[in-house]
Amino acid sequence: MDVTRERCKKIIDAGANVILCSRGIDDFALKYFVEHNCIAIRRVKKGDLRRIANCCGGKIVVSLADFEGEEHFESSYLGNCGKVYEKRVGDWDYTFFEGMKQTRAQTILLRGANDFFLDEVERSMHDSLCVIKRVLESN
Repeated sequence: MDVTRERCKKIIDAGANVILCSRGIDDFALKYFVEHNCIAIRRVKKGDLRRIANCCGGKIVVSLADFEGEEHFESSYLGNCGKVYEKRVGDWDYTFFEGMKQTRAQTILLRGANDFFLDEVERSMHDSLCVIKRVLESN
């Protein structure tokens, strides 16, 4: 528990207040992050981690260890995001990231009465985005 506390403290001391992890986070570590007003989200898909890191200017850290065997966490690993919050949309809870440093991605949430309707809306949205792409490419 002391080792986990020290690792969490290094991350918090670097200035992190939102921590994303592709694997599990121990309940003790989650409690420690919450006590220090941090959001810790576990089991985030690796593709989503890469996308978020690219958009906010952060770096994915695999290990806190360096070549000398010491553990450290630098503030240069951190990205920047204006607002992070969780919101229920339909039956699911989603985490929203707004005001990212290098926004190159957007999310469109489609809602509908049933799967058939949603499939049709998705096709229409795709067609609309393709038209916009062609217009921008051809000036």
